[in-house]
Amino acid sequence: MKSGVLLAFIVLFTSFFLLGKMQANPGSSSNKALLVQQKGKILPPFSFVISTDKTFSNQDLLNRWTLFFIGYTYCPDICPTTLMDLNRIYPALVAPPYSNIQVVFVSVDPNRDQADHLTEYVHYFNPHFKGVTGTHQQLFPFAQNLGLVYSIVDQPLDKYYLIDHSASLVLINPRGEHHATFKAELNKDGIAHVDMDLMVEDIHQIYQNWQENTTSY
Repeated sequence: MKSGVLLAFIVLFTSFFLLGKMQANPGSSSNKALLVQQKGKILPPFSFVISTDKTFSNQDLLNRWTLFFIGYTYCPDICPTTLMDLNRIYPALVAPPYSNIQVVFVSVDPNRDQADHLTEYVHYFNPHFKGVTGTHQQLFPFAQNLGLVYSIVDQPLDKYYLIDHSASLVLINPRGEHHATFKAELNKDGIAHVDMDLMVEDIHQIYQNWQENTTSY
């Protein structure tokens, strides 16, 4: 078994284990794709490139909400569709008092997605979105920790190789903890997709619950 396939298998196995520790559809939410972490889990240390001379790390998660989404700029379907949908719901997502949230696109294709190109790509959809990347040695455990998966289709001579990856979105709370996951499901066109409108409702409810139950935010 090739190392890339083995790593992808390990990430997939661990992802199912992590999702099994999460609570589906908590409270009064009608969103069956919502999985809430039963206990806050701080993300392990990471540091990704966000531009030529800047990095994005755990410190950038503190005191705000973060939506993570993994993908790559050469993606033919899931990534542009998801980014367009995120742009559509973004005004509602960050409407006061819910304005303190950031959308971060994590490229799992560092060979082709250099920092400046990645920034240009995400800003095409929304100038407030952030694009970050790192080495596969950083990206694999990061994705694994969030219950996400990706694997590179083995076509080393084709510069247009594809990458299989999760389409779910992960919500990080202001303590830098994995708070919830919004699972992707196939839409009518057969593309993995998160119900964005339900996600906005749930994030707003999560925010309100957080405000009521913590004094640190």
